[in-house]
Amino acid sequence: MPFFASALAVTVTIVAALLPPLHTPGVPDSQRPALYPAPPGYLLPWPGGQIHQVTQGEETSFTHNGTAAYAFDFDLNYETVVAARSGKVTMVKSDSNSGGCDSSFSPQTNYVLIDHGDGTSAVYMHLAYNGVLVKPGDLVEQGQAIALSGETGVTCSADNTGPGPHLHFQVERTQDGQYFTQSLPIAFDDIPSNNGVPRENQSYVSGNFGNGAEQTVKLTPHHVPRVFNPVAKPKDPTLQEAPPPPPPGATPSSTDTPSADQSNTPTAVASSTLTPTASETSTATATETAVPTQTETPTPEPTSTATPTAAPATPTDVPASATAPPDSPTAVPAAVTPAASAAAGG
Repeated sequence: MPFFASALAVTVTIVAALLPPLHTPGVPDSQRPALYPAPPGYLLPWPGGQIHQVTQGEETSFTHNGTAAYAFDFDLNYETVVAARSGKVTMVKSDSNSGGCDSSFSPQTNYVLIDHGDGTSAVYMHLAYNGVLVKPGDLVEQGQAIALSGETGVTCSADNTGPGPHLHFQVERTQDGQYFTQSLPIAFDDIPSNNGVPRENQSYVSGNFGNGAEQTVKLTPHHVPRVFNPVAKPKDPTLQEAPPPPPPGATPSSTDTPSADQSNTPTAVASSTLTPTASETSTATATETAVPTQTETPTPEPTSTATPTAAPATPTDVPASATAPPDSPTAVPAAVTPAASAAAGG
């Protein structure tokens, strides 16, 4: 019996050495890259294998200019949002149930802010009421579900008659106490065309399957920094995604929820870090303040995420035109019911 037990132990040891290590989801170990500072590379912010369209791209005259020049809007209609890159959750807001196509709704934006630990953070905006799945201080890995998309804050439906559900995503400079700062140009490793930069009105299949899932979409790392040169001007300067950040050194006025260790200054720099010059500033400034009558919208019933059955559209190399702004802002949002049409901006 002792010989049999010894032989069994040796066999188990050999098999364990040959097999790949087993991982428990959400628990980092020596075989996996650190969550914070995060390794370089961005993947589309929805579950792998699903297809979504870009409803507003970079550098538009609608709302993606100035501070939001390098943002993207995706047509996620009360669907699962996943982390585009690993990092640490620093700020969240999920108690709003109000949105519309006017700047007065900007304080009503629900969001998640994830710090990558290299001087950049990613913000996921317009999330559903009570739709945030993480809290400040959480370490999240690429592909992990973090929220449900929604239509809170400055959101415009395709016909501009009310709020339109979608996800606003941008990578930005990390600034303590601020969830919305100067956006930075990035590329996605699961977009094979246009050097990984999404084009407006094009559809893409996500390769963001998360840890432990089979990768069925070819990835092409895009770690070469893109040039920072925002030039688009807004047709309507009063229509802004969020209040502009205060100048460096100013006392933050945000009432949102930062993490307890937010004062830590990240020092690690990933190979994909973008390093624009210090003179780069937002070009969008408000000249007027529209104050419409704001009404609360009913609490939506988030729908479960379903994998689309349609084949992904083949991106082309012809840039799509920028989304046109509405003729007149809608003061009162429509009921927050998942819309069939894609959102036009926000």
